[in-house]
Amino acid sequence: MKQGALYVVATPIGNLQDLTRRARRILQEADAVICEEHRAGSTLLAQLQITKPLYELNEHSRPTDAEALCERLRNGERLALISDHGTPLVQDPGAELVAAAIRAGVRVEPIPGASAILAALVASGIAAPRFRFVGLLPPKREARAQALKNLRAVRETMILLDAPYRLAPLLNALCDAFGSERRAAVACNLTTPQENFVRGALAEIVDHFTRHPFKGEFVVVIEGVR
Repeated sequence: MKQGALYVVATPIGNLQDLTRRARRILQEADAVICEEHRAGSTLLAQLQITKPLYELNEHSRPTDAEALCERLRNGERLALISDHGTPLVQDPGAELVAAAIRAGVRVEPIPGASAILAALVASGIAAPRFRFVGLLPPKREARAQALKNLRAVRETMILLDAPYRLAPLLNALCDAFGSERRAAVACNLTTPQENFVRGALAEIVDHFTRHPFKGEFVVVIEGVR
């Protein structure tokens, strides 16, 4: 019986040319693809002219769904795990399946590629010999303010994400917590033709997006305390 394997495959953020040749080969050779959302997964495979069974695994999945996929791995299937965009498991579902595969003795192989977090960081203009990935803050105002209060003394450069419609509230909360002069950068629509970076003090960035409202995918990079 052939040995099963779980491939954690990074996919493009917005530019299909960022898919590596290795990732394309793995998607072609896998017995099936596990995606975060069926629409995004099927769109990517159609663009690559790849036809494969698709299994959804996200926050709405039942615990038994990951176990059923793990059973396929134990039976020798090679499965490719992708998220909607970028590198899986970073603020995306799938960790439970990876952990189950490891417990079952199944080989788990990362297939590196595009990452919105690193793309935003390296072009932010903010030095980051060390950085902290904060991810999503609590959506409720009070909890978000407390989380930011706990981060005010952090010396590392910080990276934050949020939903497309919550950029303005996030920037205002950051300005309140860290002060208007703290340096930051907002990376918008990374790797697409509409890619744009807004850099400067938080007050300047808040002013920019007040005058030019934005609703799309973004990453915020914030300088640590100096």
